[in-house]
Amino acid sequence: MPGYSLFVALHVLAGVVALVGFWSAALMKKGSPRHRALGKVYLLAMATIVATALPITVEYAVFRRQPLSALFLAYLMALTGNAAWLAWRAVTDKRDWKRLVARIGWKLALWPTLLLALATLLVGIGQRQPLFLGFATIGLWVGWRMWKFARRGPSRPDWALRQHYQSMLGAGIATHVAFLGIGMRPVWQWLQAHAAVPPLLVELFPWMVPLVVAVAIGIRLDRRYGRRHAPAATRPAP
Repeated sequence: MPGYSLFVALHVLAGVVALVGFWSAALMKKGSPRHRALGKVYLLAMATIVATALPITVEYAVFRRQPLSALFLAYLMALTGNAAWLAWRAVTDKRDWKRLVARIGWKLALWPTLLLALATLLVGIGQRQPLFLGFATIGLWVGWRMWKFARRGPSRPDWALRQHYQSMLGAGIATHVAFLGIGMRPVWQWLQAHAAVPPLLVELFPWMVPLVVAVAIGIRLDRRYGRRHAPAATRPAP
């Protein structure tokens, strides 16, 4: 495809900025000016990643005739865009959840993610691909949560804070999956060729480790901020 190498270069550059921006923002004091500024840099880098992923997906679908790879790339693009958009809008619409779910971006974040997750799940079942099956459950879970939130509204007063850091963790999974799965591919290929490591383990490691680590961090953040921002009805009287 004409210009393909340029899109790949921009995609990689944005990935490097996103990786640095993610950890820079995470290590800053939450809510500080530096945290907010670095968070914006990270989200802009993620938007560039999603935009440049579209022509890369077309390359695999049309020119390379690899529909399964194209499907998985499209699904990851939708999942990443969903997480980045929710992380951003959870901050801008934190005082009005109805405004959040009424935005056109809500539907654009929800339905592509949900439909591509279903397609990935069906392909995973048909092709017996554990990677497809594992990642499809993420999109289905995200879609179900968004559908439930739009129907019932928030169940906690700190919903915006929780949505923000959970979405940032979701976007962080995509950042680290790209780094480990694509950027470090020569390392995994060397291990497969020279080390006595099961090929399936080497194949799944760069994809599953970011997911497991993000889930563990999310549980820790839920415990930390859940106590601080507990609903007024459950707080003990002073």
